[in-house]
Amino acid sequence: MIPSFSRLRLPLLLVSVLLVTGQAQAGGSDPKAVLDDIFGQMNAMCGGNGDGPAYDLEAIAKKYFVPALVKIVTRDIEQAGALDFDILIDGQDCKTSDLKLDIIGGGGRTSIGRATFKNMGEDRIIDLHMTNAGGDWMVADVVYRHRPFSLKAQ
Repeated sequence: MIPSFSRLRLPLLLVSVLLVTGQAQAGGSDPKAVLDDIFGQMNAMCGGNGDGPAYDLEAIAKKYFVPALVKIVTRDIEQAGALDFDILIDGQDCKTSDLKLDIIGGGGRTSIGRATFKNMGEDRIIDLHMTNAGGDWMVADVVYRHRPFSLKAQ
């Protein structure tokens, strides 16, 4: 027996909603996965001789950052904004080494992921302050520990 169209409508609608929702969701499954992906892309480009495949900061922001931070990043890309450096390396050029990624704090709906590394021989300590938004972990601020900087404050 062939099911009627009306019986198929609801399952098709649910599948469509799930597909659209899955494509629209951003963030990561846990704070460590977010930290690993973001700085993994940075390290793939900047590690070693610093000549790996380029990463797309705007795409990273759209996937992992809260909307307010996405606006700051895209504003800076589209027009000469306040930032004149790559926020993931705190510089314009990169050659990174000694990358170490850790979850150092938070609890419940917040977490702090820390990236410690050297860029062009200079120490960098960058914290990603994360929040759990509807089950997805999103970056709510990028804060430097090696000098005063907060992306949210830009």
